[in-house]
Amino acid sequence: MKSNKLILFILFASFFASCDSELEIDPKQNEDATVTLSTESGITNILTGTYATAATGAGFGGRNIISAELLGVSAQTATTELRWRGSYGEFRQIYNKAMLVNNTIIEGMYTRKYEMINAANTVIENINKVASPAKQKTMIAEANFLRSLAYFDLVQFFAQPYVAGQPNTQLGVVIRPNAIYDFNTDLSKERSTVDEVYAVIIAGLNLAYTDLPADNGFYASKYAAKALLARVYLQQGNYKAARDAANDVITNGGYSLSTSYAAAFNHAAMQNEDIFNIMITKQTGTNDANTFYAAEADGGRGGDLSIRNAYLDLFDDTNDARYNFNYVNPANDRTLTLKYQNQYSVVGIIRLAEMFLIRAEANFRESTVLGDTPLNDINRLRTRATAQNLAVVNLSSILKERRLELGMEGFLIHDIKRTKRSIDISSDGSGSVLLPYNDNKLVFPIPLREMDTNKKITQNPGYGS
Repeated sequence: MKSNKLILFILFASFFASCDSELEIDPKQNEDATVTLSTESGITNILTGTYATAATGAGFGGRNIISAELLGVSAQTATTELRWRGSYGEFRQIYNKAMLVNNTIIEGMYTRKYEMINAANTVIENINKVASPAKQKTMIAEANFLRSLAYFDLVQFFAQPYVAGQPNTQLGVVIRPNAIYDFNTDLSKERSTVDEVYAVIIAGLNLAYTDLPADNGFYASKYAAKALLARVYLQQGNYKAARDAANDVITNGGYSLSTSYAAAFNHAAMQNEDIFNIMITKQTGTNDANTFYAAEADGGRGGDLSIRNAYLDLFDDTNDARYNFNYVNPANDRTLTLKYQNQYSVVGIIRLAEMFLIRAEANFRESTVLGDTPLNDINRLRTRATAQNLAVVNLSSILKERRLELGMEGFLIHDIKRTKRSIDISSDGSGSVLLPYNDNKLVFPIPLREMDTNKKITQNPGYGS
């Protein structure tokens, strides 16, 4: 008989891992696992719970965003674009590129992603309990999307980066193709290669694109899957595929840019620029992006992560709305981004602006003009931001535009790795001390908890066993 403990754990973690204290637990959540797995409502609840797990801080509720920015900047306060000034030692380890295997922030991110993967696998394996074939198809597609989203985050943080044009046999993360029902089973397994993990991600997203509807409400849609594919292909250096996927979303997805840069943020419901995001309410989810970026008046901790002049100096036009999209917290004089001012707003995962940036970069690299020219795509974003249009673009200016448009949104370290750049960690910003993109210090350790329970897994270099 399948263990009751795991299914109850899935439901509990999915619905209540970060809920507010006033939330009353519905007694139905205590039902026996054999009942849950034998009913359509039970399987539907597990899928809904997978989204809820994504809405936790350690899921996709902000800690991945914070970590990607901290890992991508120098900890030298004289030259850094962002400065960590919070009391959380675990985030400071990431900022200093000195992570420990017992870092609880990193462990939480790892654990939540595997909870999502296991819940998605559970839905797929028990989908025959759902009566409607059409609903079965959609639910399987959603589960594949969520599983791919989780694997992609894991392989980006816990493995050496994908390098185009070579076999990527470096260790990725453990692939769990089946649901785990009994914790008493020995789950020891070695990590699959980065190539193998990316293959699972892409296969899942292609299935999701094929079977999801174009409009799926707050849940993953056909074009959310294609947009995530565009991001995955870009990370691989597969520019033709990234270009085609981004162009499909731009042309056929029915999305449009918000009327102003400010309007793209701090909203509590889906807007037309949003391709996929995480819903945060007073009952479910945790907006850790708001927690660590915002002032106390906006529900944050005062600005644990603040903007420094090195970031503002990247802008070439002081009329650019993105240059001015910040404020000074009167409580401590820290300059903070305006992107996170509402703890009950959605946490953005994919928005349309990113698709224009992907199409522009991929078209430029491939010397093509599919959909539009790179110059027009870049100037479309600059016009929206009230910045002076550029006369020409090159790869450097396109990559810079990504940083201006997507700053503080969790792209920095991943862009550094895929473009093989280094982080200047010299005290004077002279470039005399560089940390290369593939340095072991830029890869998270496999958490101690996983190392203790998985007899076959290999730790990342530099972290011991």
